[in-house]
Amino acid sequence: MKLSFKSLNGRSIVGSLGSIIGTVDDIVIDEKTGRIISLNIEPSEQSPVSPSSENYTFVPYRTVTAIRDVVVIDESKINAKA
Repeated sequence: MKLSFKSLNGRSIVGSLGSIIGTVDDIVIDEKTGRIISLNIEPSEQSPVSPSSENYTFVPYRTVTAIRDVVVIDESKINAKA
């Protein structure tokens, strides 16, 4: 499945355990392979993911389990890193 950044930007992110994580703000791409490395997100106020000092944080793309109307991430992998 191919998605453009434009269609991914601003999409809501929810956790597999039901948490509202935030929204996609940007992506980080490996220049050599063209693969997405992580999503730069703007966390929601109730997000279990702690924001950095700029109120943004990176979520590894390997935690993404589905992309439909929202991006679903495996919340247990994020919480294990925190």
